[in-house]
Amino acid sequence: MLQVLTQVVEQVEVMWERSKDVSPAPLSVSQLRVMFVLENSEGANLRTLGEALDAAPSSVSRLCDRLQAVGFLDRDVSSTSRREVELSLSDRGRAYLHDLRERRREHLRVAVDALPPSARSSLATGLRQLRDGAAVLHRLDDGEEEPGTQSA
Repeated sequence: MLQVLTQVVEQVEVMWERSKDVSPAPLSVSQLRVMFVLENSEGANLRTLGEALDAAPSSVSRLCDRLQAVGFLDRDVSSTSRREVELSLSDRGRAYLHDLRERRREHLRVAVDALPPSARSSLATGLRQLRDGAAVLHRLDDGEEEPGTQSA
Protein backbone atom coordinates (compact mmCIF):
# COMPACT_ATOMS: atom_id res chain seq x y z
CA MET A 1 0.00 0.00 0.00
CA LEU A 2 2.80 2.46 0.84
CA GLN A 3 4.37 1.83 -2.54
CA VAL A 4 1.12 2.76 -4.30
CA LEU A 5 0.69 5.85 -2.10
CA THR A 6 4.26 6.91 -2.89
CA GLN A 7 3.60 6.50 -6.60
CA VAL A 8 0.40 8.56 -6.34
CA VAL A 9 2.20 11.35 -4.48
CA GLU A 10 4.95 11.38 -7.11
CA GLN A 11 2.38 11.61 -9.91
CA VAL A 12 0.59 14.43 -8.10
CA GLU A 13 3.93 16.24 -7.75
CA VAL A 14 4.35 16.02 -11.52
CA MET A 15 0.84 17.45 -12.00
CA TRP A 16 1.66 20.26 -9.55
CA GLU A 17 4.81 21.10 -11.51
CA ARG A 18 2.84 21.21 -14.76
CA SER A 19 0.37 23.57 -13.10
CA LYS A 20 3.19 25.96 -12.18
CA ASP A 21 4.54 26.00 -15.74
CA VAL A 22 1.38 27.72 -16.99
CA SER A 23 2.12 30.74 -14.83
CA PRO A 24 3.86 33.86 -16.11
CA ALA A 25 6.05 33.72 -13.00
CA PRO A 26 6.70 30.09 -12.02
CA LEU A 27 7.97 29.74 -8.48
CA SER A 28 10.27 27.29 -6.76
CA VAL A 29 8.91 24.92 -4.14
CA SER A 30 10.56 27.05 -1.43
CA GLN A 31 8.95 30.23 -2.74
CA LEU A 32 5.56 28.53 -2.80
CA ARG A 33 6.05 27.40 0.80
CA VAL A 34 6.70 31.01 1.77
CA MET A 35 3.50 32.08 0.06
CA PHE A 36 1.44 29.32 1.71
CA VAL A 37 2.77 30.26 5.15
CA LEU A 38 2.14 33.97 4.60
CA GLU A 39 -1.34 33.27 3.35
CA ASN A 40 -2.14 31.88 6.81
CA SER A 41 0.14 34.17 8.84
CA GLU A 42 -0.59 37.65 7.55
CA GLY A 43 1.86 40.22 8.90
CA ALA A 44 4.52 37.70 9.94
CA ASN A 45 8.08 38.95 10.28
CA LEU A 46 11.19 37.25 8.88
CA ARG A 47 11.95 35.48 12.16
CA THR A 48 8.45 34.00 12.43
CA LEU A 49 8.50 32.99 8.77
CA GLY A 50 11.92 31.37 9.21
CA GLU A 51 10.65 29.36 12.18
CA ALA A 52 7.60 28.20 10.22
CA LEU A 53 9.79 27.13 7.31
CA ASP A 54 12.62 25.81 9.50
CA ALA A 55 15.01 27.89 7.42
CA ALA A 56 17.92 30.23 8.07
CA PRO A 57 17.13 33.97 8.17
CA SER A 58 19.40 34.71 5.21
CA SER A 59 17.59 32.11 3.06
CA VAL A 60 14.19 33.44 4.07
CA SER A 61 15.25 36.98 3.28
CA ARG A 62 16.44 35.97 -0.22
CA LEU A 63 13.21 34.07 -0.87
CA CYS A 64 11.22 37.15 0.14
CA ASP A 65 13.41 39.38 -2.05
CA ARG A 66 12.56 37.22 -5.08
CA LEU A 67 8.84 37.16 -4.26
CA GLN A 68 8.81 40.91 -3.82
CA ALA A 69 10.65 41.36 -7.14
CA VAL A 70 7.86 39.53 -9.02
CA GLY A 71 5.21 41.49 -7.14
CA PHE A 72 3.85 38.65 -4.97
CA LEU A 73 4.99 39.95 -1.59
CA ASP A 74 4.63 43.24 0.28
CA ARG A 75 6.92 44.40 3.07
CA ASP A 76 5.71 47.05 5.48
CA VAL A 77 7.10 48.57 8.66
CA SER A 78 5.45 46.96 11.66
CA SER A 79 2.79 49.00 13.40
CA THR A 80 4.17 47.86 16.77
CA SER A 81 7.93 48.13 16.19
CA ARG A 82 9.72 50.28 13.64
CA ARG A 83 12.59 47.76 13.68
CA GLU A 84 10.44 44.94 12.35
CA VAL A 85 9.09 44.37 8.87
CA GLU A 86 5.71 42.76 8.33
CA LEU A 87 5.36 40.45 5.36
CA SER A 88 2.15 39.85 3.47
CA LEU A 89 1.00 38.58 0.13
CA SER A 90 0.19 41.24 -2.42
CA ASP A 91 -3.05 41.13 -4.37
CA ARG A 92 -1.03 39.71 -7.25
CA GLY A 93 0.39 37.00 -4.97
CA ARG A 94 -3.09 36.04 -3.76
CA ALA A 95 -4.33 35.89 -7.34
CA TYR A 96 -1.37 33.68 -8.27
CA LEU A 97 -2.21 31.20 -5.49
CA HIS A 98 -5.87 31.20 -6.48
CA ASP A 99 -5.04 30.50 -10.13
CA LEU A 100 -2.48 27.85 -9.19
CA ARG A 101 -5.00 26.02 -7.03
CA GLU A 102 -7.60 26.16 -9.78
CA ARG A 103 -5.16 24.61 -12.27
CA ARG A 104 -4.23 21.93 -9.75
CA ARG A 105 -7.88 21.14 -9.02
CA GLU A 106 -8.55 20.78 -12.73
CA HIS A 107 -5.67 18.33 -13.15
CA LEU A 108 -6.98 16.29 -10.23
CA ARG A 109 -10.58 16.56 -11.43
CA VAL A 110 -9.66 14.89 -14.73
CA ALA A 111 -7.96 12.00 -12.92
CA VAL A 112 -10.73 11.54 -10.34
CA ASP A 113 -13.52 11.78 -12.92
CA ALA A 114 -11.99 8.78 -14.70
CA LEU A 115 -12.74 6.63 -11.63
CA PRO A 116 -16.01 4.74 -11.19
CA PRO A 117 -18.33 6.34 -8.57
CA SER A 118 -17.69 3.63 -5.95
CA ALA A 119 -13.93 4.15 -6.23
CA ARG A 120 -14.36 7.93 -5.88
CA SER A 121 -16.38 7.44 -2.70
CA SER A 122 -13.81 5.06 -1.21
CA LEU A 123 -10.99 7.39 -2.22
CA ALA A 124 -12.68 10.37 -0.55
CA THR A 125 -13.19 8.42 2.68
CA GLY A 126 -9.64 7.14 2.73
CA LEU A 127 -8.12 10.54 1.94
CA ARG A 128 -10.10 12.23 4.73
CA GLN A 129 -8.84 9.62 7.19
CA LEU A 130 -5.26 10.01 5.96
CA ARG A 131 -5.52 13.81 6.22
CA ASP A 132 -6.88 13.62 9.76
CA GLY A 133 -4.25 11.08 10.82
CA ALA A 134 -1.46 13.18 9.35
CA ALA A 135 -2.80 16.27 11.12
CA VAL A 136 -2.67 14.48 14.48
CA LEU A 137 0.91 13.34 13.83
CA HIS A 138 1.92 16.87 12.79
CA ARG A 139 0.48 18.32 16.01
CA LEU A 140 2.37 15.72 18.02
CA ASP A 141 5.59 16.61 16.21
CA ASP A 142 5.01 20.25 17.14
CA GLY A 143 4.78 19.30 20.81
CA GLU A 144 1.00 19.44 21.04
CA GLU A 145 -0.89 16.63 22.65
CA GLU A 146 -3.17 14.20 20.92
CA PRO A 147 -6.82 15.26 21.24
CA GLY A 148 -8.39 13.85 24.39
CA THR A 149 -5.10 13.41 26.25
CA GLN A 150 -3.68 15.41 29.09
CA SER A 151 -0.18 15.79 30.35
CA ALA A 152 0.74 15.30 33.98
